[in-house]
Amino acid sequence: RFPTGSTARLQEEVDELTAPPAPVDSAIHGHDLVLGSGSVDGIIGTAVFTRWQRLFFSASTQYAIRTTGDFDYRFADDLSWSGGPGALLILGDKFTLAVQATVSGETKGQDTFQGNKAGDTGLTAVYVGPQISATWNEKLSAEVGVDLPVSIRNTSFQAVPDYRVRAGLTWRF
Repeated sequence: RFPTGSTARLQEEVDELTAPPAPVDSAIHGHDLVLGSGSVDGIIGTAVFTRWQRLFFSASTQYAIRTTGDFDYRFADDLSWSGGPGALLILGDKFTLAVQATVSGETKGQDTFQGNKAGDTGLTAVYVGPQISATWNEKLSAEVGVDLPVSIRNTSFQAVPDYRVRAGLTWRF
């Protein structure tokens, strides 16, 4: 992945080095809000799907390999994964509807800023929740899932999700 987006919010990390300490720490920093990193990143992943009659199992994993970007800031490598069993409730020629129980998670080390570890950036989290998927004809599919946290371990005072909602729409033409 090539550099895209604005890295202007990373300037806040530089400003924090020279500014007097804030009276109250914030869980949101420039690295949380930045729209780009200025780095060239490699993303690799895989997915598997198997089905027996109306039952199925799917799993996927993705690993992001990060390089140093603007302001000498390097986001840590990140591993994310998900998977679980499901069932096809409706299986027709023109429409399918499936429900799946998913377990997902991610683990990310600490970012590096100007050669030092950024203490408030590491995270390991595990989630569980349902997902509903549907397809129309062979060209349109949609899915929506809710992830409820089972375990969240973070490295410092930082914002972490109470829950996550995922949604996707695919149109093949």
